[in-house]
Amino acid sequence: MSLDWEQCYTENRTPWDKGRAAPPLEEWLANNPGLMTGRVLVPGSGAGYDVRLLAAHDPAIVPVGLDIAPSAIAMAELVPPTGSETYLLDDLFALGDAHRGSYRWVVEHTCFCAIDPSKRTDYVAAVHSVIEPEGNLLAIFFLDPYDEEHQPGEGPPHGTSLEEIESLFEASGCFEILDRYTPSRAYEGREERELVVRFRKV
Repeated sequence: MSLDWEQCYTENRTPWDKGRAAPPLEEWLANNPGLMTGRVLVPGSGAGYDVRLLAAHDPAIVPVGLDIAPSAIAMAELVPPTGSETYLLDDLFALGDAHRGSYRWVVEHTCFCAIDPSKRTDYVAAVHSVIEPEGNLLAIFFLDPYDEEHQPGEGPPHGTSLEEIESLFEASGCFEILDRYTPSRAYEGREERELVVRFRKV
């Protein structure tokens, strides 16, 4: 069952909000200067930490934060801009034709693990549609979010595996994997539990 994300924000039930950008994204940007340029879509951008990091990192990056919760967008827009970032209140699965092929990159951090796993095929199709030909998807996958209180099937967040990632993104013919690795930087408690994957649209 999917969450009411707006209700989560209005009731301040946002455990995914760590108050800062994703450490694996910080690490990737530091290790790949100048590689990411152009329009970048950040689905499930929440309070905008990753969006602001991208905007501040390089003026050649034009990030667009996308979220379905009005309160998340409002929170993000309250913060003074760090660059050319903007925010969009919309549903990734219902974006209009104006977004088709209009982004050079998509940066995935919290959206994939938040949606119901039954929608993951739709997610791949959605991000594939908005990326320009031979554009890139940079994804930070939360492989193992489970603990004594949170078991598989009880998410979000919902875990995944390299096998599922390869099947959904690469075997489907939508993307090819260019690089993958376990990040050395992570939020506390997520060490060795995430996977960074860079894909190219095919």
